[in-house]
Amino acid sequence: MSRRLLLALVLLILIAAPLGYLGGYGYSNYEDSIHPSKSSPAKTYLVFKLPDGRYLSLTPKEYVNLTLQGFKLPAGTEGYAINITGYVTGIPEVDINMTLRAPYEKFTIIIGDTNVKLCSSSPEEFVGSCVDRTAAVTEISALTSTLFKRYYYWKGLQEGMDNASAKAYAYEETMKRHDIRYLTFFTKSLIGLGRIGNKKHLAVVLLGGPNEGGPPQTELQCREKA
Repeated sequence: MSRRLLLALVLLILIAAPLGYLGGYGYSNYEDSIHPSKSSPAKTYLVFKLPDGRYLSLTPKEYVNLTLQGFKLPAGTEGYAINITGYVTGIPEVDINMTLRAPYEKFTIIIGDTNVKLCSSSPEEFVGSCVDRTAAVTEISALTSTLFKRYYYWKGLQEGMDNASAKAYAYEETMKRHDIRYLTFFTKSLIGLGRIGNKKHLAVVLLGGPNEGGPPQTELQCREKA
């Protein structure tokens, strides 16, 4: 073995060892980051997908009251029980607003385990509906992008841009600051290390099933990391 090759191997080991340690440390912290040990009550919503594609969200109490008044859902409506847990204030509605409406430098949508790519070809292997999973990715991406644009739109107006220029500026800033990832080992490590999912970098993780570490039912968590 030549001295040059030996030196290259030593350098590779010196560089790879700390990176491997950091990656493993971050990965080991992933579960605590996604599911904090802090106890917080969950609030249940009933979400109905109407035949025309629209969604209706009600609390169980609201649904019961409407039913007692004679309200009936259209035939073909699909229903889901959604548990929302807030780890910031403990009030889910407040936590969602605080999380999604805060200004960020970047945002990342994490759409699930890499084998989700096979969802359309082998839907029987996945929890829930692949069509609904795809719709969820589209909806949350659109919602997050829209809320993200608001900050840069107002920033553009404050800098003297007209309405059209401010909208174009907000769109450009949003497109270069967003990312879509699968929930790989590397992504879990970044979450565990706090590199994404912090006060400057919003992370939205879709936990649709066991592959992602999610529960059987859909769950939305809002939390704040130091």
